[in-house]
Amino acid sequence: MGSYVQRESPYPAPLPPKDTIRSLRTGKVRPFGGVKGLTSAINKQHRQGKVHLTIGGFVGDERQYIHHKSPDNAIHQYDPRHYAKWKNILPDREHKFKVGAFGENLSTEHLSEDNLCIGDRFRLGRDAIIQVSMPRQPCYKLNHRFEHKKMSSLIQSNGWTGWYYRVIRGGDVEVGDEMELIERIHPYWSLSRVQHILYKDTDNMEAIAELSRITEFSKEFLELFRDRLVKGTENMNNRLLGNFAVPWRSYRLVEKTRLTPRVQKFVFQAEDENIEPGELQFGRFPYIRLRFGPDAKYTRAYSVVSGDMRLFELGIAKDDNSRGGTLYLHDNLKIGDTVEVGKGHNASIPILNGSQGDSLTRHIFIIGGIGVTAFIGEIRALESKAANLEIHYAARSREEAAYLDRFPAEKTTVYAKSEGRRLDVEAIIPPPDDCRNNCKTLVYCCGPVSLLATTRELTTKLGYPRSQTHFEDFGSATTGTGEPFEAEIKTTGEVLQVPQEKSLLQVLNEAGFGLDSSCLVGNCGTCMVELCKGKVEHQGTALEEEQKETSMLSCVSRGKGRIVIDC
Repeated sequence: MGSYVQRESPYPAPLPPKDTIRSLRTGKVRPFGGVKGLTSAINKQHRQGKVHLTIGGFVGDERQYIHHKSPDNAIHQYDPRHYAKWKNILPDREHKFKVGAFGENLSTEHLSEDNLCIGDRFRLGRDAIIQVSMPRQPCYKLNHRFEHKKMSSLIQSNGWTGWYYRVIRGGDVEVGDEMELIERIHPYWSLSRVQHILYKDTDNMEAIAELSRITEFSKEFLELFRDRLVKGTENMNNRLLGNFAVPWRSYRLVEKTRLTPRVQKFVFQAEDENIEPGELQFGRFPYIRLRFGPDAKYTRAYSVVSGDMRLFELGIAKDDNSRGGTLYLHDNLKIGDTVEVGKGHNASIPILNGSQGDSLTRHIFIIGGIGVTAFIGEIRALESKAANLEIHYAARSREEAAYLDRFPAEKTTVYAKSEGRRLDVEAIIPPPDDCRNNCKTLVYCCGPVSLLATTRELTTKLGYPRSQTHFEDFGSATTGTGEPFEAEIKTTGEVLQVPQEKSLLQVLNEAGFGLDSSCLVGNCGTCMVELCKGKVEHQGTALEEEQKETSMLSCVSRGKGRIVIDC
């Protein structure tokens, strides 16, 4: 079961035995990989019971790329035996290689690129008939799926690509159904041999000419072969690399220093400092996503105190109610240890910034505890422009006010609990139309959930527009928890119980849905699911108001009673 086993002297491909469907999956187009603007239907969910197969594919299965919507791409299958080989090649990503990871609709036991030929017809279940139309051409989205910038090239090189079918006749299909070869038209053109011509023996125009006459190929492949005959081998870089940077990179902890009894400074350095210029610098309110711990089990978002994507500093507080993440960082992560880092991209930053240096703009920062890290860069930029700003910083004590020395003392008020001082937002925030000195007021807030809620409530009550407020929320141990509710899965009718102490995202992934997630606090939109019916208490900032009618963020939002979702 090697790769490209058929070479210059072709032999008929071996006939595959009768096989059985072990997994059947469908998926929806969703945000993907934690990269802004990137979507895919690769996250497919296991389906139980009969699923109807049409000319366009399985009912409930979506495809995002325009060529994937062709009837020639109706079904994708992948040989599950390849997963063990991938684990050996990329052991640091072993946890990613499991059935379904390549976005396949079908898995069986015996079919592979070596014993399938172009045009092979199979009976699928009792009634359906399908035909092999082409091997899969790996694209850049697989780089994001497996968080390896050369993954698509590796797949193309070793030939473990999977393949597509068109549907000749539809029918109902389910796990356990038999899959049997009923016709072989081109016994000398196994998928492995086709791939060898495509990617290895690319100048073999005699073979390309022969392939261009095989009408059982997909329209996409026939056009590729005919273009190659006229123009020569195509440039594959756009397909393999795409226009999106792979979000996760490996970083090494190079400094760990205690700043206060509860806060430590962490400095991380990129192991590969060859970072694209457009990805090197951070924008306003910068944050990163950190993945760490055994089997990369923890994913957390943290504000960046300083630096760029080559070397940056984080300030992280040890949370008394930690779900395990900050405890691991404080107690277990050592100098020299590696973590995975993804550059954060805010869904939107509506707060005004065009007149930051204007003395007629009043900037009010309301900070609680480690929320200080969210605004260090913004305050530094405003201070350099002599802007009109004031900082209100609540902490347990002055000794525990991390990074206090980074702020101008004459513009900073500290509310230390140990001194009996309390931060009263109502005494700080004026009405937005308060025209004293003709100022426009901008309000920034980051801190504990209670401080954020109080400040949001007040600015809403006073009538502040979104363009004059900015909230940074990185969650807590209770983020995404609340009143219990039920979530019914539209495609299966299955009803999941979402208890008080778990988020919908946690419950869905425990049930095997494998939803992607990134920030875990509702900032990025990666974990969005379709809301089909029911009422939801929306949290987070990634959704616009109109989106909330048909979508919800599964990491932070909660249903009321029973809701119906599609994911």
